[in-house]
Amino acid sequence: EDSLETAVLSPTHGAAITREMLPFVTTPQPQTAKSSGGCRMVCCGCCCLALVGLAVVGVWVYRCISATMAQDSIVLPLVQKLPPGGGTFSIQNMSSIPEQTWATASANLSDVWTTDTGYKFGYAGPEDAARLLYEVSKVPGVIETIPEKLRGVYWMRGNPIPEVLATLQYAKWYAEEQTLLMPNSPWTWTWWGSDSSDYPYGLDMVSKVVYRFSSGRSIAESYTEASAIDTTVSFAFSECPSGADCVEGSTNLTYAKLMSHANGDLSKHGMVYYDGYTMEQLAAEDVEPTGDRDGALWFRRAEMMCGLFGTGSGYNL
Repeated sequence: EDSLETAVLSPTHGAAITREMLPFVTTPQPQTAKSSGGCRMVCCGCCCLALVGLAVVGVWVYRCISATMAQDSIVLPLVQKLPPGGGTFSIQNMSSIPEQTWATASANLSDVWTTDTGYKFGYAGPEDAARLLYEVSKVPGVIETIPEKLRGVYWMRGNPIPEVLATLQYAKWYAEEQTLLMPNSPWTWTWWGSDSSDYPYGLDMVSKVVYRFSSGRSIAESYTEASAIDTTVSFAFSECPSGADCVEGSTNLTYAKLMSHANGDLSKHGMVYYDGYTMEQLAAEDVEPTGDRDGALWFRRAEMMCGLFGTGSGYNL
């Protein structure tokens, strides 16, 4: 909707919910010692069951996190081919860093603010956000190396987190390893910038609750914290396996595993809660012309806590 806005990352510095509660009245009833004791016994039993339940969930979470963190990096084959000391990747490793382009594009944003660490953010309306994201991230010398089906701007329809648009085209592509490395960088991601009473199209009820209690602005700023600023996301493409939503057996960049790497360390990963983290190409039958269908629609699988919140969860790109 034209009245809604999207926050756009642009560090040119460098690189209450209210509710009514109706009053109610209760009439106290006399209780005998026996009934009171029975009540205490029932309550004690309930507490015990609750504690047992919490303990079981705690064990589940611990085992899930342990198993997830024990996974090898999905880009180890690439790391092993890099020269000594080359297993770290961040924006500084990009062949071109268009700081002047970022600074110029910032003039298109409104209500710009600066974080405590010196990074600037601003707002763009829905009629401008996608265009700006595409144009600014289309960096000469980089865009030509990215597979065509991975270029463009994606709408994260149904994403329960207040993130709206993303582009993968400012990244480094390793053709032999079929791997894309995407550093944390300006003008590649956007967040929901409207208030908590508005939502982007395509959200379910659970996601709307999340939107009410989370802020796109605060999430955007978290990307520039010291622990996150040099994070890199890797996309390792391979043959589409059985059970995925892409065509089983297809090898033309229809399936990828994703992994985040704190501080750009490709030999490790920082994915504590996610174990199912993939991109799976879907048939974009509604896209015209037909030549634009390849890569136009994906299922972004995001299964948390070993499927505790359901398997097959995710959203569309």
